[in-house]
Amino acid sequence: MRLECCNYNTETTVWAHISIGFNSGMGMKPVDIFGVFACSDCHDALDGRSPVKVGYDDKLRALIESQNRLIKAGLVSCA
Repeated sequence: MRLECCNYNTETTVWAHISIGFNSGMGMKPVDIFGVFACSDCHDALDGRSPVKVGYDDKLRALIESQNRLIKAGLVSCA
């Protein structure tokens, strides 16, 4: 996600789900396509476990960049 808290450690990078209220709930995650590559610190910020604020613009940028990486790797296709 490359937030201000990013540790840039690829060993801690995971697929982090993006929640914006209407697409998830208590104990529910959004579908996997609505996720981003995030280091452990960015993931904590995204999930609200950090004081770092994550805006919609951060989430949208990370979503587009992550999906572009999946497309280039041949893991996701677009018709």
